[in-house]
Amino acid sequence: MTSANAGQEEKNVWKVVRVVPENEEVNSVYLEGTDEKLAARKAGQFASIRLAGPEGWSEPHPFTISAAPEDALLRFSIKKEGAFTSSIPGLMPGDSVKVAGPLGVFCRGIDGKPEIVMIAGGVGITPFLSVLRHFRNGKAKNRVLLFWANKTISETFDMDEIRAMTRELDLTVVHCLSREDSVDGHFDAGTPRMLFEKGRISADILKRHGVKPGAAFYLCGPPPMMDSALKDLETLGVDPAAVEQEKFIWKK
Repeated sequence: MTSANAGQEEKNVWKVVRVVPENEEVNSVYLEGTDEKLAARKAGQFASIRLAGPEGWSEPHPFTISAAPEDALLRFSIKKEGAFTSSIPGLMPGDSVKVAGPLGVFCRGIDGKPEIVMIAGGVGITPFLSVLRHFRNGKAKNRVLLFWANKTISETFDMDEIRAMTRELDLTVVHCLSREDSVDGHFDAGTPRMLFEKGRISADILKRHGVKPGAAFYLCGPPPMMDSALKDLETLGVDPAAVEQEKFIWKK
């Protein structure tokens, strides 16, 4: 994947530690390196990455850092969509990756929000995983309600970790699965704060789980899903202008 010693003496070059498949489409790449700016990153920020090849560095592609800011390794959980992202599973330990960041202001100041509603579509969960890992590391007391929309349960990932965080944090997770025949079998009485709904995120589902104006709202996912969620929130009296948004367009 990487040309020999490509960019080895350049700045902002990190090394691949491992690549872990999360599901059929998403892979997490873990990187080690040193960068003062990235060490000072905030939860929810992103970075651009370039891969090394025979003809030099690729064009930069932006991805959210799914690791907590305190974690020593950078972690990017990347969905395969196009040539660049489909090459991620082929990375090998020791390969060079050029990282520029941190970038973005999504979730800025979230530590100070006592009540938080997160709404994610697909791999748009990644900034929220960064925040939740950060909250877990700091034993945060913020009350968090997370809605995660996917077609089927097979598209989710890090489920064991998320289940554990519903015990460690004041966190309730609602999975909205639009193409499951039934969601009853997914519920585990041992983790009563991980819940499942059949269908897309809707105003009815949001209301049923206690969404109302007054919380801090964060929304991340593909644009059509975000547009729909904003309308649902507005139906419940939430001002769309008050919702922090990060759009994920996956053709990378």
